[in-house]
Amino acid sequence: MKNIKLLSQILKRTNKLIVSDEYKQSYSLGNSFSRKRKLSFSNVVYLICSVLRKSIPLEIDNFIENHTCLNFPNISKQAFSKARQNISPEAFKELCRLFVDSFYNSKKKLNKWHGFNILAVDGTSIQVPDTIECGKYFGVSKNQNKTQTAVATASALYDILNDIIIDASITKFKTSERELAK
Repeated sequence: MKNIKLLSQILKRTNKLIVSDEYKQSYSLGNSFSRKRKLSFSNVVYLICSVLRKSIPLEIDNFIENHTCLNFPNISKQAFSKARQNISPEAFKELCRLFVDSFYNSKKKLNKWHGFNILAVDGTSIQVPDTIECGKYFGVSKNQNKTQTAVATASALYDILNDIIIDASITKFKTSERELAK
């Protein structure tokens, strides 16, 4: 029950940040979201954070159905795709930092082993959109048929005993886990 209360407090703080003008101004790219539009900055952030797993139109429909309190507009996948390109990735890093900081600051008794936090780092290769830009930025991998595809390295720092990811990053392909752990 304590974790539900803690999660509720953290989500309230997160929501307060997402709807703040300061957050929107800091992470809107260019002058996007400066006028009142059908699709607001905060609604785009909420939808991205809802963990998209299915097709975008299906996810939009599910999101609208499950979040009636947000008055989310009916939009096309093109409108959503265009809007999400106008949000800096740093916006989501700040949300993660807020979540992790709130977790550690709110929890009076953290799980520790002999007074130590037990942290693990793990990395993997992930496929990114197979575009020329992604290939140049992240790098490419060749399969047995010599076909190239854009690939990145992802890494996460995980607090094993408290079951929370502390930090994560996506970077250039073949970056070592040791380098990412620094």
